[in-house]
Amino acid sequence: MRKLWLKLTDARLKPALRALRDSGPGLGDLFESPAAASGFFRPLRAGLRRAAAAATGTPPASSQALAAAEDFVERLERVFSDMALHGTLPDAPVKEALLYLQRACAEAPALLSAGDRAGAFARIRGFSAGARKVLALARAAAEASPSGFPQNLKFSSIYSGLDAVFDAYERCAEVLFRI
Repeated sequence: MRKLWLKLTDARLKPALRALRDSGPGLGDLFESPAAASGFFRPLRAGLRRAAAAATGTPPASSQALAAAEDFVERLERVFSDMALHGTLPDAPVKEALLYLQRACAEAPALLSAGDRAGAFARIRGFSAGARKVLALARAAAEASPSGFPQNLKFSSIYSGLDAVFDAYERCAEVLFRI
């Protein structure tokens, strides 16, 4: 009931939550075709922009959630755009990090529910920690390997970009949890 009430009374929460939730299922398709990122994220960005323009007089936390969701969507789109630009498909660590992100995105709706907020937030932080560990190990290996320098540099930037995606996701999840 709490989640429904918040969505009805605060026009910024619904698009922020949608940006987190809806990004998850699309990650598999984007994994296969990173060039499709612009088309996939366009409706999410448009919904966030409409909410920012339409909702006035909403609580500051809603504005923070909306801004963090925008940051998350932009950073995630940039990661896939970089993959497409470099002509690289995700490697095993990126795939694993994206699976963690997909699981975290599935937990987003529970952040507003009265019963499972704390559990969802803890699971999100766990998924984020798992992904960060995978990305840190992969980035360290890419930076230490002298062979394949251009490819390692590309993936190192992709790993850093995904790490920033998790930063933005966690910021948004924390704001939604505290509402």
